[in-house]
Amino acid sequence: MKKVYKIIIWVAGIIAVICLAIMLICNQIVVNNAKGKAFSEIDSIKYNKVGLLLGTTPQARIGRITNYFFVYRIDAAEQLYKAGKIEKILISGDEHSLDGINEPECMRDSLVARGVPVSAIILDGKGYRTICSVANANKVYGLKSFTIISQKFHNERAIYQAEHMGLDLENIQAYNAKDPKTRRAHLTTIREYFARVKMFLDLLTVKQK
Repeated sequence: MKKVYKIIIWVAGIIAVICLAIMLICNQIVVNNAKGKAFSEIDSIKYNKVGLLLGTTPQARIGRITNYFFVYRIDAAEQLYKAGKIEKILISGDEHSLDGINEPECMRDSLVARGVPVSAIILDGKGYRTICSVANANKVYGLKSFTIISQKFHNERAIYQAEHMGLDLENIQAYNAKDPKTRRAHLTTIREYFARVKMFLDLLTVKQK
């Protein structure tokens, strides 16, 4: 019986190592691909007519506290617009999120409150996932060139998706919003490793269609 337990432990250990290796490899591929395309300094951003603002909710689902991913993305979009780096903001998110909140509308209202005119904002309520937001920007709104706006980890994944979905794109760059320093933010960073593995599976599915 002890021998069986040892075999189970060894097999579980090998599987864990393989899974960890896959996550690290997927992560590194995405990071390397985004080099020279995702910027934290606004002066490094080239003009693009449209900025693609990736959606999230204004409050965290757990605890209903302020979601600083939301706040900092609004900051970044406002900065780009007022610096003349973009003319339009395409806000793409879930119009019926799990907590009943319309992400694009909440982001629009926050931007308008900061002086961004409604006429400069386009809403995409069908951005249920990052891969949907990227695809919609090209296929639904006809954009070949745009600046992605979100946190660095999110931008890196979105850039990879945009470049490997077979879309008709010419110039993709990203502006990195500030990263929150909360405990929830650290959990999101850990979750991102799993999200990048799933992204590769999603891309395989897309290519097979």
